[in-house]
Amino acid sequence: MRKLFGVLALAVMALLGSGLAKSHGASVIGMPGGRNVLEFVGQVNNTPTTSQQFGYLSNIEGLSSIFSSSTPQNESTALFTFVTNATTDRVISDGPLRIINRTGTTTIYFNSTASNFSNPASFSQGTPIQVSTYRQQVIVNTTTNAFVTVHMNTITQTDQFTLNGQLYQLGFRGKSFRTAYSGQSNAPGLAPSGWFAGYAVGVASPDQEQE
Repeated sequence: MRKLFGVLALAVMALLGSGLAKSHGASVIGMPGGRNVLEFVGQVNNTPTTSQQFGYLSNIEGLSSIFSSSTPQNESTALFTFVTNATTDRVISDGPLRIINRTGTTTIYFNSTASNFSNPASFSQGTPIQVSTYRQQVIVNTTTNAFVTVHMNTITQTDQFTLNGQLYQLGFRGKSFRTAYSGQSNAPGLAPSGWFAGYAVGVASPDQEQE
């Protein structure tokens, strides 16, 4: 019996790693380790103590129809949007570099209504399908106002959604993924505070790393 449970556990891990697992009838987009599973396009509004990042997903590995129209493929036709609300925990200066650490929450939405960057609230008007905790490091080049970021997200909640008649789930609770953005800051006092694009890579679980 113990051997059978071990075989079943290995089978489940293999399915999750390939993104093919099922959960209560839904196909789970497993976010396997080492693969670019999500791609983002967004903007950010910052204050000295907070950051709100918002935009849409331009690619989800495992889904082919993530825009309501083939042209244009932008925020007005994106079916999946995201909003991150974060608090600034620390700012470090190092020559021309400014290093910012933030923590917060990222929510991904299934959003069938058109979004618009002139209305940040439009990116949260859909149904939440994934919530994750979030820690971010931002490195700003104050000479050029270009920046890069890296975040670690850990999923705390998922909700199933239906796309083209098929039931899906984006990741699973406890799964982590690493996100990286490249962006450009706006002039101080102007909105948005900046623009960015980037991607997320699944992080293998300790059990998968030992295989």
